[in-house]
Amino acid sequence: MLTIAEAVDATQTSESTIKRRLRSGAFPNAVRTADGKWMIPLGDLSAAGLRPGKMAKPDPVTPSNDRVRDLAAENAELRQRLAVAEALASERNRIIDVQQQMLRMLEARPVSALEPAAVPVAGPPPPVPAADGRAATGALARIRRRLLG
Repeated sequence: MLTIAEAVDATQTSESTIKRRLRSGAFPNAVRTADGKWMIPLGDLSAAGLRPGKMAKPDPVTPSNDRVRDLAAENAELRQRLAVAEALASERNRIIDVQQQMLRMLEARPVSALEPAAVPVAGPPPPVPAADGRAATGALARIRRRLLG
């Protein structure tokens, strides 16, 4: 059993919080002593969501100026990279939208427009004989065949 002051110390809360919870009935097993002091069981504190167990206050930490500057630079770089990534994603989405629109346009065309026209495919021209009567080969022969038909 703890007094109000001991409960404040144990739970790291304010005296007004303990008294308010006491008035609201959050500590059903609390009793008033003959001299008028309240005694609150540890179980009631726990049941009310107040965890007994005094914790040491953390030491104040002051970051060095170098660390702050490094973090600010890193933050700026990450923001820049984010902006580039967002711009790239936006451009990609635009390209996807255009491609989807083009695909819809192609699908809407009549089937006959998609079929290629019947164009006769010419085979390679016959080899042109060289001056000595043999068939010419190589790059020069290909050029001659194209020019002479």
